Amino acid sequence: ITQSTNVVVENCKISTGDDCISIVNASSGIKMKRISCGPGHGISIGSLGKDNSTGIVTKVVLDTAFLRETTNGVRIKTWQGGSGYVRAVRFENVRMENVENPIIIDQFYCDHTTCEPQASAVKISQIMYRNISGTQRARTR
Repeated sequence: ITQSTNVVVENCKISTGDDCISIVNASSGIKMKRISCGPGHGISIGSLGKDNSTGIVTKVVLDTAFLRETTNGVRIKTWQGGSGYVRAVRFENVRMENVENPIIIDQFYCDHTTCEPQASAVKISQIMYRNISGTQRARTR
């Protein structure tokens, strides 16, 4: 979901080799309800800020989700060097089963071997997790 406002994703079953849902730049008012995800990489905000870009995501709600056999559960991922913000996000009533990284906020996201350290970052605030439960699986190497 990109450059979108007031989007509802509801009653979906998603299996993929990447993010089940990804919310990226210039998106606001995104509501997800009754989502089943897995296998896949989970439900993500981002990645934001790649190549020193500006990323803005606000007013996101995930209410009632089941994630099974995913790499990540609920995730926010931003690159070093980016600007902008992620604000007013609520993850609630989420059940996870056999998820490697159930809750993750990664402000040093890098999709290759090395990334140059940089000082600036996308700001993250007003994030709420409520009624999150489940099991974690050991990382496979």
